[in-house]
Amino acid sequence: MKFEVAWHLLYLTKFKKMVSPLKVYAFEYTSGGGLTDQKIPYPLMHQGEVMHRALLADLSAIPDVKVITTHDSRLPMLGLPQSALVIPVHGKFAQHFNDCVQAADAVWLVAPEFGGILESLSRKVLRRKRILLGSRPGAIRVASSKLLTVRTLANAGIPVVDTYTPKDALPGKIEAWVVKPDKGAGCINTRIFSGVRKALAWIETNGDDGYVLQPFISGQPCSLTLICCDGLARVLSCNEQRIAVLDNQFHFLGSTVNSITDSTGEFHQLAQKIATAIPGLWGYVGVDFILTEKGIVVLEVNPRMTTSCAGLHASLGCNPAELVLGLLQRSASLSHPAFKAVTVSVDVRAFDVL
Repeated sequence: MKFEVAWHLLYLTKFKKMVSPLKVYAFEYTSGGGLTDQKIPYPLMHQGEVMHRALLADLSAIPDVKVITTHDSRLPMLGLPQSALVIPVHGKFAQHFNDCVQAADAVWLVAPEFGGILESLSRKVLRRKRILLGSRPGAIRVASSKLLTVRTLANAGIPVVDTYTPKDALPGKIEAWVVKPDKGAGCINTRIFSGVRKALAWIETNGDDGYVLQPFISGQPCSLTLICCDGLARVLSCNEQRIAVLDNQFHFLGSTVNSITDSTGEFHQLAQKIATAIPGLWGYVGVDFILTEKGIVVLEVNPRMTTSCAGLHASLGCNPAELVLGLLQRSASLSHPAFKAVTVSVDVRAFDVL
C-alpha cells in the first residue's frame, strides 16, 4: 500500500510538470487485443466495444489530450474517433501493450478482474512509471473476489449479500441459489438453481472450486457509477439494470442510466462508505446492488469503467472522462455542482444471433 501511495504522489508531480498534449493510452481488453490468441466471448466482446467507443469519444473531445489505442484486427473498427491513433493487433498483444504504455504519459485500462488481468496490467503500468487512470492494484485485488469484497464491506457496516463457498455450512431454508465465479466478470457463468442440492451438483459436475453461492434476492437489479479518489466518492449515476434468465443462466441486457433519483441521499452515503472501506478505488467505479423493499443489498464492486459509463456523457451533459482526469490535479471533480441528469438507455447484445 505504501508503494501505491508513493506512486500516486509521483503521478501528481509528473502531471503538473507535463507538457501538452497529454498522451493517453486507452486500452480495452476484449476489443483491444487482449484475446487475439483465442475466441472472444460474445457478451464480453460487445460490452467491451460499447465501453471502448464511449471512452475514446470522451477522451478525444478533451483539448490537449492525444489518444492512443489498440484494436483486435479481427474486429471491425466501427465508431472510433479519427483523431485517435489506432494500432491494430494481429498476434499476441503483450508487445503492443508494452510499446503503447511506453509511448504514453497515462494509461486508462478497461479489463476484466478475473484471472488477475486488471491487477496485473495495472502493476505493469506502475512499473513503467506511467500515470494509472484507475484503481490501485490493492483495491483491484479486493474487488476482484466476491468473497473478499463482501467481507470487507460487511466489516464497514455495509449491507451485503450472504456469500458462501461450496464447503461452507449452507442454510437449508433458501429456495433459490445463485452460483457465480468468485473472480468473475459480468454475468459470465452466473446461474440460478431451485435448491442448494442442484447448485452444489452443478458445481461438482463442472469441477471448479472457484465458485461461490449466494441466496437469490428478490428486488430491482441496480448499479451506481462513481468517481473515486483518496477515499472519497461522487455518484455520477444511479442505474436500473436489465437482466434476463435463459436456461438458468443470467444475461446482462443493458442499463437505464440515471433512472433512479437519490432523493434521500442513501446512494451518496453508500458510495462514501464503499470508498472508505476500499480506499484504493480511483476514477470510475461501479457498484452492483439489489434494491429490495427493505433497502439496498450490495452484490459487488467493479474497480473500473462499466457499461453504464457509455451513457454518462449524454445523461450528465458533460464529459465524464474530463472529470476523471481532473482528479489528477485535485480539481473540483468530486464537488462538481449537481448534474441536471436525464435518463439514457444503454443496450448490449447478450446473445450472438446469426
